[in-house]
Amino acid sequence: MIEIVELPELVCIGYEIEADWQDLATLMPKLWQRLFAADTGATSFLEVSSEPAEGRFRELVGFLAAGSTEIPDGMTKLLLPARPYLRLHYEGPLSGIASGFQRLYDHAAASGQRTGDLKLDFGYTPGLTDTRHELHVALEPQPLLLG
Repeated sequence: MIEIVELPELVCIGYEIEADWQDLATLMPKLWQRLFAADTGATSFLEVSSEPAEGRFRELVGFLAAGSTEIPDGMTKLLLPARPYLRLHYEGPLSGIASGFQRLYDHAAASGQRTGDLKLDFGYTPGLTDTRHELHVALEPQPLLLG
C-alpha cells in the first residue's frame, strides 16, 4: 500500500558519494560495508539519494542521529527538513528496490502529485540481507487552487 506520510526533520550521518547510475551497483555495497565496519553504535540505517545532475546521483549511506551527535571522521552530516513523502513498504531482494521506487513514481504521476528528486530507503542491515524496507519519495508542495 502506498500512502502519504509526514516525516519530521531528520539528521543523517554517513558516507556520501556522487556517481553515475551504472557505477552505483559496484560502489554502494562497498560503501555500506565501510559504514557497518565503522564503530558508530547506530542501529537505524538508511540511504538518502538525490539526482543533482542528469544521470548522476548523490548517495549517502548512514544512520539517523540526534542533532548533537558528533560526526565521525570521513562522514558527512545531512539535515533533511520536515516534509511529506510517498511511502511504500517493500519486502523482497535488494535488487528489487529500484522497482519499488518506480511504483512510487508511477503512483505519483497517476494521482497528479509532484515529486522531488529526494528518496529515502530505511531497512539496511549489516550483511545487506533481504529485509523489509520503507521506501520514501519526497513530495513537492502542491499549488493552491483558488475556486
